[in-house]
Amino acid sequence: MRYKDDSLKLRIKEYIETYYKEHNDTPTTRDIAAKMHTASSTAHRYLKSMHDDGMISYIDGVISTKLIDMLNPAVNNAAVVGSIPCGTPDEREAQIEEYMPLPVSVFGDGSIYILHADGDSMINAGIDDGDLVVIREQTDAKIGDIVVAMDNENRNTLKRLIYDNKRQNWCLHPENPAYDDIYPKSLDIQGIATHVIKIL
Repeated sequence: MRYKDDSLKLRIKEYIETYYKEHNDTPTTRDIAAKMHTASSTAHRYLKSMHDDGMISYIDGVISTKLIDMLNPAVNNAAVVGSIPCGTPDEREAQIEEYMPLPVSVFGDGSIYILHADGDSMINAGIDDGDLVVIREQTDAKIGDIVVAMDNENRNTLKRLIYDNKRQNWCLHPENPAYDDIYPKSLDIQGIATHVIKIL
């Protein structure tokens, strides 16, 4: 059968997407053939033709469409590793509580994790007690970044990184005037904050 009915192609595509919404899976070739009242071999040939036309993706028996791809965005499973103090620095053992899927289109890929903000020292940066802070794991940062930093006493904290030219020293700056700047003797950057997920 060389001729391919364009209206049948559209009906097959619509059926695939409707089936996916209902079952969170794509139909088999046999399902498609039964729905379209045709032979499985004919359904298979139509799927290959639709793939060649760019209507669907049909590779190694796996069917997808643009809509199905949008319903399944790429995610980065970020570990939620407990709280980090936003007051005075405090040593906390990071323990994974759960994994949270974050869409790559919003949060990016690479190595990221999530911390619970603890305290009110970063409220003027929009980080409130209990918020989830997405951290990109890296050892370098720019002045002005909000960082997870470990000082020379191996205590970590979430603060804005600045450089005090007068004191010739790095400074971990709280975004709340009730707290004092921290001037560590040495500084180990663990990551930078990229997003805040508000807990309302």
